[in-house]
Amino acid sequence: MQLFEFILLLLTAVSLSNLVHRFIPSVSIPIIQIVLGMAITLLPLHYELTLDPELFVVLFIAPLLFNDGKLANKEALWELRKPILWLALGLVFMTVAALGYFLNWLLPVIPLAASFALAAALAPTDAIAVGALEEKIKIPHQTMKMLEGESLINDASGLVSFQFAVAAMVTGVFSFKHAGLSFIGISLGGIVLGLLLTFVKYLLVRWLRSLGMENVTLHMLIEIITPFAIFIAAEKVGVNGILAVVSAGIAHSFGFKKLHPELAMLRVVSKSTWSVIIFILNGAVFLLLGTQLPDIIQTIWDSSEIGNLQVIFYSLVITVFVLGLRLLWVLGMDIRRGGATGEPWRVRMQHALIVTLSGVRGTITLVSALSLPLFLDNGLPFPARDLIIFLAAGVIIWTLLGANYLLPLLVGTETAEEQGEDEAQAKIDILRNVVAGLNEQITDKNKLAVGLIMDTYKSRIQKLQNNTQTQSKERALGIVMLKWEKKRTLIAISTKEINAYTAHRYLKKVNRLLLMYTREAEYKKELSSLRNWPRSMELLQQAAMSFSEKRAELKALRILVCTYVLKQLNELLAGDEWDIEIVSSMAIHYEKELAVLYEAGAKFSKKQEIDSALYELSRIGIQLERDQIQNMFETGRIRRAVMKELKNNISIMEHDLREDAL
Repeated sequence: MQLFEFILLLLTAVSLSNLVHRFIPSVSIPIIQIVLGMAITLLPLHYELTLDPELFVVLFIAPLLFNDGKLANKEALWELRKPILWLALGLVFMTVAALGYFLNWLLPVIPLAASFALAAALAPTDAIAVGALEEKIKIPHQTMKMLEGESLINDASGLVSFQFAVAAMVTGVFSFKHAGLSFIGISLGGIVLGLLLTFVKYLLVRWLRSLGMENVTLHMLIEIITPFAIFIAAEKVGVNGILAVVSAGIAHSFGFKKLHPELAMLRVVSKSTWSVIIFILNGAVFLLLGTQLPDIIQTIWDSSEIGNLQVIFYSLVITVFVLGLRLLWVLGMDIRRGGATGEPWRVRMQHALIVTLSGVRGTITLVSALSLPLFLDNGLPFPARDLIIFLAAGVIIWTLLGANYLLPLLVGTETAEEQGEDEAQAKIDILRNVVAGLNEQITDKNKLAVGLIMDTYKSRIQKLQNNTQTQSKERALGIVMLKWEKKRTLIAISTKEINAYTAHRYLKKVNRLLLMYTREAEYKKELSSLRNWPRSMELLQQAAMSFSEKRAELKALRILVCTYVLKQLNELLAGDEWDIEIVSSMAIHYEKELAVLYEAGAKFSKKQEIDSALYELSRIGIQLERDQIQNMFETGRIRRAVMKELKNNISIMEHDLREDAL
């Protein structure tokens, strides 16, 4: 019961951290979570959590890296493969080597092998932490893609290096030659096993589907179990479980390609479920660190081997060393490619600083430090374990603070209002481009269907625009259209196309609306003269007409008026005097009314034809919108969070469309 209460408290604290961040946005969520974790230790609880290092690795690293692999941008990985590999492999191994010797020199109390273990824990960066900064600063999109690719690969390379260093410390045996060959063997073995087990899972899922078992909950449960099963299987076989789950995640991302309702639903559920799991795991890691810190700090404070303020200073020195090494490496990469971009040295230096400060340490570093074994093979305690965890936490906090308060000085910030306006305009531009793309799909057969689809997009545009301004423009255009209706009705009277009594009744309606909208005296005067009409002859003619004839006359007049107004609106579309969205929306309104007037009594086959065209055009519109969202993200017009929100909305729309088609 006490364990359950503790877990419930952690989940509550994860939620609370986001609420606190809402009111204190200048402080990173991980820092808030660490503070909340420390606050939990002050509560009168009777449960003390003892972390099992092996369980910690499986519980946190397996799902986190599997999800990283799933979300990996494969095109970006290939496009930026050279800088990503230089950072994710070259810089990681350089950091482990250089920082390991530096740590042992700076703090002789930490053995060389343990220093390498801490260096390996500090080598991986955390793109999730940097991604969170996109909420308030604009990191260049190309840089973010490179950082995400680096994080995915250096998580694996850093953790593998960490495992070798810990093994050397625990066993007391280490050989560079043996370690190098073993590294290659277990790494390749892990990748192969991850891909093989993913294929086995694919066969299992395919077999279940062949039995008609399309239950989304069952398939989602299999997906959640997958990273844990693959990691444990890899460790049992003796290959690298980290690379196994990463390769499995990447292989898994190639799924969901078929247009199938159940697969579409699974995709929506999978995104939602994994977002919750990763949200909880990331938060729980920092909260658990907070719960461990008081005891660790007390141990270090009571130690006579190192001073209290001195250890904080050392954490800052290590942070400067890690970031300084990263800066030199990035500048070296730039020199190596010879400044191929042709940018001035100042711009290239700014880019190097952005990449450096974006190298925030986060979850993987913390998980690695907390997963250090408690004892060596000879039964002795792992040397300086508390000090290593404290230093790792210190570097995480320093890099988070640097990214929070120094990065904005390099890339600039926007106010929430400015950011909201820019993104609202970007959303409008996305929908406008979709409308333009749909306009190219118009044929004589699908004209009505295109109009109906375009109308939905234009309605969404109008909702995003300033309501007061839009209503004012709509009102002005509405008055113009009423005048056109009046003009065409007067022409029909003069040419005797329509029964005079019907036409004059329609004129009364139009003048009444014009008077209501404009309050102008001329319409009041005209309305008064129309009330003294009709003459007796017209009254007799009207009385002689049957009800169906009267309806036919009104329908004929309405067709004449709508056709005339629609022609005028189409002419307005060719100019730039009026807002194109408002004009198009009005035009579609008249097109729909004309379609109803002409198609009254149409056969069911006609409706089927329109429904089929609507389905195909809806699919085209969704794809156009998805492409536009990606383009806006690629060019930096929208943040990653907005891009994900819009794409998630599209996935739901796509699923609804398929459901309706069944």
